[in-house]
Amino acid sequence: MKTWSRSILAIGGATVVASLPLNASAQEFFRDLGTSRTSGGIGPIEPSDYSYRDASPSGLAPLDPQEVVEEEDDYNFAIGPVRFSLAAGFGVEVNDNITLSDDDRQSDVILRPSLSLDAAWRLSDMNTLRLTIGASYAKYLSNSEYDTDGILLSPTSELAFSFLLGDVKFTIRDRFSYQEDPYDIAVLSNIARYRRFENQVGVQVDWEANSALTLSGGYDHYNLWARDDIFADQDRSIDTIFFKPSYAISPTLRVGVNTAASYISFTDSDRGDGYNLLVGPFIEWQLSAYTNMYLEAGYQRLELDGNGYSNNNLVNAILDDQGFNQTASREFLDDNVDDDSGGNSFYVRFELNNEPSENFKHRLSASKTSEIGFYSSSYDLYHVEYGADWKVIRDTSISPTVFYEYYETSGSFSEEAHRVGAAIGVRHHLTNSITLGLDYRFLAKESNVPQSDYYQNLAFFSIFYKF
Repeated sequence: MKTWSRSILAIGGATVVASLPLNASAQEFFRDLGTSRTSGGIGPIEPSDYSYRDASPSGLAPLDPQEVVEEEDDYNFAIGPVRFSLAAGFGVEVNDNITLSDDDRQSDVILRPSLSLDAAWRLSDMNTLRLTIGASYAKYLSNSEYDTDGILLSPTSELAFSFLLGDVKFTIRDRFSYQEDPYDIAVLSNIARYRRFENQVGVQVDWEANSALTLSGGYDHYNLWARDDIFADQDRSIDTIFFKPSYAISPTLRVGVNTAASYISFTDSDRGDGYNLLVGPFIEWQLSAYTNMYLEAGYQRLELDGNGYSNNNLVNAILDDQGFNQTASREFLDDNVDDDSGGNSFYVRFELNNEPSENFKHRLSASKTSEIGFYSSSYDLYHVEYGADWKVIRDTSISPTVFYEYYETSGSFSEEAHRVGAAIGVRHHLTNSITLGLDYRFLAKESNVPQSDYYQNLAFFSIFYKF
């Protein structure tokens, strides 16, 4: 029996081990689809003027309110009442481990053109319609089988309509993406791409009841559709109702409670449906003119019926690929694997922003949550990250980022793994329209599952043109 256990565990790790922006994928139940989705919030390496500030896990307001004003005016042409911002980029990526593998490492040079469009139509002083689309493509010079199947759509792509009725602000939005890169999902190894569509549609209501009390709440419907058979059992929908009242004790200190209830429904009948509950207090504190902080912690319960391994398409593909008797192997898993996920847990989200000068900004963030699994029902994810933007000289900036994360999956064959990442990006604004970029990223993973360790070096050269 022990020999069987080790064999199943080893072949699982040899092909794909999975059990993740925030920008995490990411912390699924309290993240916004439009923020960074990575478990390591360094974000996709792509030709843009990406900044770690674009991936704020708490959604804190900028330290400098003027940044909001500048963003409102950041459009380069208009058609009638609709204002547009259009930019294009081209990048060359050099990657020494495109499959995130331990032994079977493959290197490649990847060409990545991209296009981004932002549009805003201010229907009135109280009503605004916005559209944001980020599209890109990946062409592998040596491994063309991994070329993008269609067009990649950034997780920041969104259609949103905001309007006011008295003192109540309504926001109706649809956030959508198509992604293939698996690097942002900590639990995946030995795979070059994880193709999936994601869509999140919902409504949020914000009411400033008085100068101190704000009531926020709403509803979101989230869908994930995987395009590959081995991930077909990941297809799911999540319906979430949330309520977030807050009270300003002073102009610089706000406290509140965040509550959310989600119902999880899998398309594959072999995956058990379930629910997720989150409830906990939070504090948003403007410590000084240069520093703000967000801290949220509370109770989480993720309950999934059934067994994460039962008739799992990923397990079937692994067993078939390794030449195992499908029926006997499946019977062993069904009889000996216990992966009913559920129980009381906790979640944490912390963020500290500091802007000591107009040329330097940095942030420390941390989180812990329970997530839906791949090769298990669920997993607990811990993540700590530091990032900065430093304008070295007038037209050149450097953005370093480092992170560490740890996760543990549920079930009899629990995986424990550590992952570290570091990245540094250099941006030089050659003109007001042209930005040159040079990025380097390092990832390393160490797991207790055989053949699931890996390390990856990636360099990226880019040019970005804003019309």
